[in-house]
Amino acid sequence: METKSTESPTAQVCEPHTGEGAIEIYIDPIKEARMMRKFDFCAIGLLGLFYMMANLDRSNIGNAQTAGMPQDLGLVGNQFGTATTLLYATYVPFEGPVAILLKIIGPKPLLSTCAFCWGITTLGMAFIQSWKGLYACRLLTGFFEAGLIPCINVYIALVYKKSERGKRSAVIFAFSAFSSAFGGILAYGLTQVHGPHGWEGWRWLFAVEGAMTLVLVPMFFCLFPKHTTTAWFLTSEEKSMMQARYDNDPHWGQDEAFTWAESLSAFADPKWWAFWIYQFSVDISLYGFTTFLPKIVSGLGYSGVHANLMTVPIYMVGLVWFLTIAYCSDRVGLRGPFLAGPLLCLIIGYAILISVESVKVRFFACFVVALGIYPTTGLSLMWLQDNTARHFKRATMVGMTLCFGNTAGVAVGQIFTTQSAPRYIKGLSISLALAVVALAMVAALSIGMMIVNKKRAARMQRAEEAGEVLDKRPEKGDYDVYFRYSL
Repeated sequence: METKSTESPTAQVCEPHTGEGAIEIYIDPIKEARMMRKFDFCAIGLLGLFYMMANLDRSNIGNAQTAGMPQDLGLVGNQFGTATTLLYATYVPFEGPVAILLKIIGPKPLLSTCAFCWGITTLGMAFIQSWKGLYACRLLTGFFEAGLIPCINVYIALVYKKSERGKRSAVIFAFSAFSSAFGGILAYGLTQVHGPHGWEGWRWLFAVEGAMTLVLVPMFFCLFPKHTTTAWFLTSEEKSMMQARYDNDPHWGQDEAFTWAESLSAFADPKWWAFWIYQFSVDISLYGFTTFLPKIVSGLGYSGVHANLMTVPIYMVGLVWFLTIAYCSDRVGLRGPFLAGPLLCLIIGYAILISVESVKVRFFACFVVALGIYPTTGLSLMWLQDNTARHFKRATMVGMTLCFGNTAGVAVGQIFTTQSAPRYIKGLSISLALAVVALAMVAALSIGMMIVNKKRAARMQRAEEAGEVLDKRPEKGDYDVYFRYSL
């Protein structure tokens, strides 16, 4: 790598930072931004497409419900709610292990295999004839989709700096919001199809969406980069720049080898406990609201197929809002306040849905809830990773936070019961209460990390006044005195 340039230097050695005993390599910000846009297109874009299809394949059961699937399969009691829950019985336990495997196996082979398998399973949903087939397919879908979300979040932290992660997370969740909106349009069209051979519209929904996933697999396998520093789309200069990014931040843990001690250290970190409680609280809203929104909207007077269509503007508003929130969060370098605002939207929206009878006001409340759904679930994982140094501890914390948090998916089918449709007063009330819990966790994390930052700054100040130099200890990760938590 060149250290000097007469025009626009890509990298040059800067003076060591006081007390850190390390030199920092200057990277041309214009060239760096151009390089990261390549990752945006070739990595984030492909991951977003997978996330979009996974969201479609996982949540289309809600659209199938309004299209008559429970009646066609002869479901009774709360069998539909149980089918919704069963996906998370296999989804939840495998999130943590797969997140750890990402760096060991590699994202390309790992995610390609998972996507192929869940695509086949979704396609198989078109041929089920009873609750037994429905239950089996939901269990398999959960197993194969388990690793996607934690792997995406870990990959973002592996490639992007703290100041770059929020926007990328928003783009990923934008694909999810788009899938929810697009899913409503697609469901509206496909559920109108009947035949041949007596095929109901909801069967076409599963068949087409499963086939769409399978089409994406070879594209992903061919285009997704194998390694961040040797990606096929980078020039030799950009490969050196990418390595320099890692060299400049020893807390990143790019070259870290797996050890059980490093992974298990995540469970001794009090931040993890607060984050998974938070994640569980907001995931109740994410899975409950997005899965049962078509039914909630149908309770406002819209027919089954029109209910699917009316969810589209709700998701689009949520999408635009999240993109705005994420941009502002990265811009000012704060996460906590940008989680607190959307949490208040959840609380207000649920309160209106529960207490108001007016159809128009309740439809408006759906938009208010949508303002909170995606920022509260997406930015929180970036906040966790911003404040966790070293790769395998970070991967373990992300995976296990999602693992424990997504037990909410198991609960959703039991609190949003068939008998309580379409108002779902019980489910919405529990969601409101847990949004309050999540807000308390944000406050606790913000205050706690602010106190630690002040203590570390005071310690460094005392050392400087005494003429001492504190050693930088990157192996201590986020417990290193030089590490600063992002609030």
